[in-house]
Amino acid sequence: MRESKIFTVFNNMFCSVADRLTRGYLFLLLLLFASSINALPFAVGSEVTINNGDWFPLPVKDMKAAAADTALAELTKGGLFVISPGSSSTAHDQNKLRLEISLIGPAETAKLTIFVDLKDRATYVSTASISVHDMDYQGIYNAFEHIGLAAAQRLNDKIEALLINSRKVLHNNSSPNDKALQAIYDKAQKLKRQYQYKDSRILFEQVAATTGKGRERLNTLAEDELKYGLTVFEAKQSMVAMGNGDANVISKSIRHAENLFRQILAENSDSLPRTQEAQAALDNLSVSRNALKNVLRAQTLMAANHVRMMMQEHYMMTGECPDRKVTSQHVSSLHTEVTIISVKKGSEETRYAFTENSTGNPFVLSCANQRIAVIN
Repeated sequence: MRESKIFTVFNNMFCSVADRLTRGYLFLLLLLFASSINALPFAVGSEVTINNGDWFPLPVKDMKAAAADTALAELTKGGLFVISPGSSSTAHDQNKLRLEISLIGPAETAKLTIFVDLKDRATYVSTASISVHDMDYQGIYNAFEHIGLAAAQRLNDKIEALLINSRKVLHNNSSPNDKALQAIYDKAQKLKRQYQYKDSRILFEQVAATTGKGRERLNTLAEDELKYGLTVFEAKQSMVAMGNGDANVISKSIRHAENLFRQILAENSDSLPRTQEAQAALDNLSVSRNALKNVLRAQTLMAANHVRMMMQEHYMMTGECPDRKVTSQHVSSLHTEVTIISVKKGSEETRYAFTENSTGNPFVLSCANQRIAVIN
């Protein structure tokens, strides 16, 4: 509201000189003025540390790239922070941003903690954890990216909730207004059910930060939403999105849901029912992933057989294995979208490598002994 009034006043002031200044220049002036009011973005120096003991689920550079780089990209994208070039977070005259990757070998859990020390303000902390048990390299890398994104989103939203858009009702310790606080909590729940997770998280952060007699119940409920409720709701909605017919969307939804349930495992390990719920969901997602894999493989083999029959027809007519140019011409006429990657001609066999575009799966054909065959 304050910024809106400022924009209105400045717009009226400059209308009389609009013939001498372009609208773009006016808008730039207003943006600069508004930014100076909120002192945003915060310029921060950053550093990354890793506490891993003797457990290396990924090379150190990959852990930093997946978790820390993803987090920094999200923090700066949110518009609250800008990383000071060539700066060190140990400087005494600037804001400090510290990212700490912690690995717990026996539990096979990865955790990212982000600390931001704002000069003349409080220190804000956010964390995100995930289980990487029984995952391959790519799965672990994706999991590290997930905690980088989750921890950064939580920090951005916490800063917005407690510093940028804080509410007076949350700091009135002497006479807590239960109705006002309940209204904020209810609105957060409504936003969650409308899939507006960021806005919902900001309100839950505000309620969770309350102190004062009579506010303990809502405070506890909001904290639990931040730890569990929001995450499990988003995970289940991601599972619903698997009903989309697009294979890429289904695959992305499965991966996102798996990461969220692995996050629930790590962050709610003290709760047996929640652990069991997350494990059951991961079992179901594993079944869905295998089913999708089989469907996509069948789709790829169907495309491979279309190409094989076309090449077989060419061989029967010419007695020669088609070269790359001829193969490309025939492939372009197929209804199935296939991309030819390479053609390698040997003394006894010619091999053709393709990609089926809709699934991204590769397949290989062989031309030898007067026969065209799918070999994988």
